[in-house]
Amino acid sequence: MSSSRPEQQVVQHFTHIHPLTKVDGYGEYTCGGCKTYGFGNTYRCAWCDYNLHDHCATCPPTLPSFMHPQHELRLLFTGPEHTHSQSKRMCDICDESVEGLYYQCEPCGFDVHPLCTRLLQHVRHMPHQVHLLELSHWGASSTCVVCHGAIRSWRYKCGPCGLDVHMECVESSATTGIQQRCYGPQPHFHQPYYNYNHGYAYQGQGQESRPSIGRRMFGILMALTVGVVCNIMASPVSEIFTGGF
Repeated sequence: MSSSRPEQQVVQHFTHIHPLTKVDGYGEYTCGGCKTYGFGNTYRCAWCDYNLHDHCATCPPTLPSFMHPQHELRLLFTGPEHTHSQSKRMCDICDESVEGLYYQCEPCGFDVHPLCTRLLQHVRHMPHQVHLLELSHWGASSTCVVCHGAIRSWRYKCGPCGLDVHMECVESSATTGIQQRCYGPQPHFHQPYYNYNHGYAYQGQGQESRPSIGRRMFGILMALTVGVVCNIMASPVSEIFTGGF
């Protein structure tokens, strides 16, 4: 009796000359499209050691987004031959450099990593359950109510209550505990924490003042999206906090 193998998912992406095959659970890599950190699922050319985020390999050429509702965003790719000839671009969401594959609204000068477009518009923050928090460029203050540090990029806010929370602090205080209960520790991936004197560092790796581009956002995205799934499965964890907002 012959055994059937699962059909491989293969794409021919315009950023690479060879076909790319989907690989699950690959480990750490740098995405050849957006040049940012990746972990786990990838579309890969083993011959060239070339990887694309799952999202970068399949994201559409144009994208309507709540992050920039004025205009549709267009997918662009800047090859290495143009990288040094153009002025440095920064992602409007995470405030890290944009290279390679990115979305842009040219009339408004709005640039964003494909990875960052996957952030949720609304999240449930366990210590403040009366309202959903909304991802926003502006808020009531420039100080995070969780860690009391300065907010320098987009944040999750509660408009009615005037609360602003770092994207990192939403996942660290609300979903990380649930994620560990649902799935256990992840041996090769370290969630970032923020040291306001030295910048981002990673648990288990010592302090690192300049992490690889996108690693912070990848950690936030993984924690928030996994946390949404786990919230359905796990009991509330608000009892772990000594007080609410």
